[in-house]
Amino acid sequence: MKFERILLDIEVQRDFFDRSGSFYTKPATEAAANIYRLFTWARKNRIPVISTVLRVRPDRLGPLVDVPHCVEGTSGEEKMPRTVFTRRINFGLRNVTDLPRDLFRRSQQVIFEKRYTDIFTHTRAERLITELESGTFFICGAGVAEGIVEAAVGLRYRGFSVVVASDAVLDLGDKHAPMARLRMEAKGVAFVPTAKIVMPAPRRPAARFRQATPAL
Repeated sequence: MKFERILLDIEVQRDFFDRSGSFYTKPATEAAANIYRLFTWARKNRIPVISTVLRVRPDRLGPLVDVPHCVEGTSGEEKMPRTVFTRRINFGLRNVTDLPRDLFRRSQQVIFEKRYTDIFTHTRAERLITELESGTFFICGAGVAEGIVEAAVGLRYRGFSVVVASDAVLDLGDKHAPMARLRMEAKGVAFVPTAKIVMPAPRRPAARFRQATPAL
């Protein structure tokens, strides 16, 4: 499978981006607005979307912040509105390697649920990404020092170009976020504002008609 562009959203869930979430912060409002812009861009341009959803067992605290978050069975684990396409397939938590044929012909969005932040711990996700040919991943979501850096570095290791939408990610107050950004930049990850990502490509000027000079 070959795609020029792929949108990857990491943990775009209510607990981080909705005002009723267990770890909602003011920066989440702007980040969510930019995430919606990226999804609109993907929908209009038929760009495939890979989404991850963190599902924490009820007896666990969770890996991202020091309050309960993304707990199974709660509204906080749900994806944000407008980040779920009609044409989608959710592979759930089952960690197997089988994938249907022509996956992105049937669905524009593939959702992986996971217990851990690293997308590459999900065997199906690992296989799907491995079967993709070179292209550019555009990343948004929550957890700069966790799932986002793990995805970005893993994708670079596998030969993909990676762009992080700088105003569509949350660091969740993690003190390791600045170091995670430096690590990504050292691996060749670009940080670009959403406005530049969704900006239409400039049209090439039409060639001017030149009348042929009659032969003498």
